[in-house]
Amino acid sequence: MVKTFKLGIEPLDMALPSGLPYSSLSVVAGPGGVGKSVMLAHIAWNFLKSGGSVVYVNFDDSSEAVLSLFRDFNWDIDGYVDKGAFQIIDCFSFRLGPFKKPVKGVVRDLEVRDLNSLMYAINDVVSKSKTNTLVILDSINEFMFKFEVTQVLDFIKTLRAVVAKGLGAIVLVTVHVTTEDLQALVQHLEYLVDGVIELRLQPSLLEIGIPVKELLVKKMRSVSTNPIWIPYVISDSGISSVDMEKLVKFIKAKVAEAETLKKLISG
Repeated sequence: MVKTFKLGIEPLDMALPSGLPYSSLSVVAGPGGVGKSVMLAHIAWNFLKSGGSVVYVNFDDSSEAVLSLFRDFNWDIDGYVDKGAFQIIDCFSFRLGPFKKPVKGVVRDLEVRDLNSLMYAINDVVSKSKTNTLVILDSINEFMFKFEVTQVLDFIKTLRAVVAKGLGAIVLVTVHVTTEDLQALVQHLEYLVDGVIELRLQPSLLEIGIPVKELLVKKMRSVSTNPIWIPYVISDSGISSVDMEKLVKFIKAKVAEAETLKKLISG
């Protein structure tokens, strides 16, 4: 039987009723504004509460901003930092130069000039963990500006082999899909990874000004999935289900508003 971590986040539980399998690497892909970092933080928080440890590799924002994201939802991340259960490999703050400040929880500071050094750092930190481990890379977009696609794909294959399969960790990697090149990268990755979770703004509703977020588990090896688009919202408690009754009322109001505007324009 496959060992899994049940996420405890309703929209994701609907898509992944058995949870995320250990010894797996999955990609979380989507455009800006769909809450990828919030989703990862929520997963990380529930993982910590279950007794596991988290290694967070930040590329897109400072370590302080990563910790602040947890605090914004009243998740007591500082307690887990104090215990050494939440560790950060900081690949962002070298940019701050003299403005860089020490942040508790940072166990490595890196300016990633080659992917081997990053692989070594992740392997070194995870291999010392004595509990179940979740590894988060947020995000690998920067790789596309520094390295060839073949190098990025080889890094992902090695990360999956060494950290996911070798050390038994769950690995989640985000990709901000903003260009055709990045969409092509995700398509290449689909054949190399164990899981793909896509996030989007529902296109038909977006056309009438209603930005409803949706998730789809496109692929997840070894476990059952419900491969349908599932709506979700970002609430005070993190990632939550959509109140369908409220959504229907909101859509009706928007449609009525559009019809009124159309009549005014047409005279």
